[in-house]
Amino acid sequence: MKTTISVYAAFFFISVLSISCHKDSDVLGGTFSKVEEYMDICPDTALYILNSIPNPDELRGKAGADYALLMTQAMDKNYMKFSSDSLIALALNYYSVDKREPDMCAKAQFYYGRVLLESDKAEEALGYFLAAKEYFKSVRNYKILALIAEETGKISRKQKKHAEALADFRGAFAIHRQLKDSMGIVRASLHMARSFLFENQWDSSHYYYNYALELTELKKYPFEISILHELGILYRSMGDLNAAEPYFLSAYQKESDEEKKYMECLSLGYLYMQMGRVQDARNYLKMSMNSTHAYTRIDAYTYLYFLEKDIDNFEEAIVYHEKADSITNAMEAVNSGELITQLQKQYEKEKLQNDNLRMKIQYTSFTLWSVVAFLAVASCMCYYYCKNREHKNKIIEIESQIKENEEQIKCYQQEIDEIQKSKKQMLEENRMLEETRLKVGELNGKIILLSMQNKTLSGLLKELGGELTVGVSSEQYISAFRLLLAIREGTLRGKLSDGERYKLLSLFDLLYCNYVTRLLEKTPSLTKRDLEICCYLKFGLNNEELARIFQTSSDSVTKAKGRLKGRLGISSQDDLAVYLGGF
Repeated sequence: MKTTISVYAAFFFISVLSISCHKDSDVLGGTFSKVEEYMDICPDTALYILNSIPNPDELRGKAGADYALLMTQAMDKNYMKFSSDSLIALALNYYSVDKREPDMCAKAQFYYGRVLLESDKAEEALGYFLAAKEYFKSVRNYKILALIAEETGKISRKQKKHAEALADFRGAFAIHRQLKDSMGIVRASLHMARSFLFENQWDSSHYYYNYALELTELKKYPFEISILHELGILYRSMGDLNAAEPYFLSAYQKESDEEKKYMECLSLGYLYMQMGRVQDARNYLKMSMNSTHAYTRIDAYTYLYFLEKDIDNFEEAIVYHEKADSITNAMEAVNSGELITQLQKQYEKEKLQNDNLRMKIQYTSFTLWSVVAFLAVASCMCYYYCKNREHKNKIIEIESQIKENEEQIKCYQQEIDEIQKSKKQMLEENRMLEETRLKVGELNGKIILLSMQNKTLSGLLKELGGELTVGVSSEQYISAFRLLLAIREGTLRGKLSDGERYKLLSLFDLLYCNYVTRLLEKTPSLTKRDLEICCYLKFGLNNEELARIFQTSSDSVTKAKGRLKGRLGISSQDDLAVYLGGF
């Protein structure tokens, strides 16, 4: 009774737990669905929702993979830097094993390529982009195909393959226009404008920059400042410094981020320095000196150094040069320290990995040898068990065979006793049967002799004028006997007629105590030819004589005798004449 109650309690607990897990799974699935809805229109909201999920490190299986992929996607859309590829690698590893969601696997490949590209691993990233492209091309997901084209274009541009990069960007631009994705059109336009800028194709670059700027202002996208700044760079590269000034000024005035504002000051200062407007250049470059970024300050001090040097203000120039050098040295020291720390961490990480690998190899080796030893022992045990079992089965089989043989011996002994009991009676009956056959043969011979004597006497009687004649049956036997003598003496000419064959069969049936009748009773399937062969062999004729009777070859007679053995049921090695002689 207690066992039954325990079983029911365990079943109830498992049911409640499964329902609870199912509800949690449903809630998490709903959260992920919401994140996907906000990912394109409000990526910051999607990131906030993902950060609100409690204990994401405890998620396992599909839930963990979905979270890792969505978090990577949200971070990418919010322009966040990736510190490592561990998060997206978790998703990629899961979807690569679980083949039920190939679209998720392809999406994980795409974002893994994005993370690698941010880590300056362009070649590796390209492989993942192309793998994702193959899948999305087969399912015709043009939106992601456009994103992949943008990424592969960036890699080609970084490798200075501007023609290939431009082809990818054109493809992305065409897809975005087909999908009526205005933000995608702006991105593709900027990529093409930059490619034309690197190729010094000013008109094409200017066209796509202005196209992206007009669409950005219309849709209120956050690309306006970046486009204005790049237009300033375009005109500065063209040598039209006056045309570049309003774009740089407009970017500076619209920039709200303080740090980015210092970057715009640096660009304006460098532009004014090129234009020869020393005071304006000095003012903006000094403003950029307040940046928290060391490299911005280094550039500011370096430009000020050249500015003061050009106007022969060497004291100020030296001061700016020393400041630039001090910051550069400090940065090199920091970078060296960071590099050493990074190398130290990498060394410790590799050492830990090697230690873990060595321990894993030792454990695997120990496990392998343990399994081998276990299998060897188990094999020996199985061998001896099977051998012992086979031995026992053999003993049982032999004992059973001995018992069966003993029982068979008893049966045979009983049969021998019965045969011995009836042996005398059988011998007596055989003796009487043989005497009967001899008597019948003797009487048949006498009948024939008397029939021949009657034939002779009938002829004499006819000569004397008497009327008595020999009977039909006696005349038939006498004629058959004459044919038989002619066959034996070899004086027979021509082929026997059916009537003569019938007379011979009747004679043999008479001579040998219903010989033909007994043959047919034993083997009803015998043909007329078979019966004739049996009779002639009984009479003692050989193959040559049989060949003359049937007017055929001796080989044909031999084959006919072989077939006759089969019908009579005797072995092919037995002598047919001997068998028929005793029949």
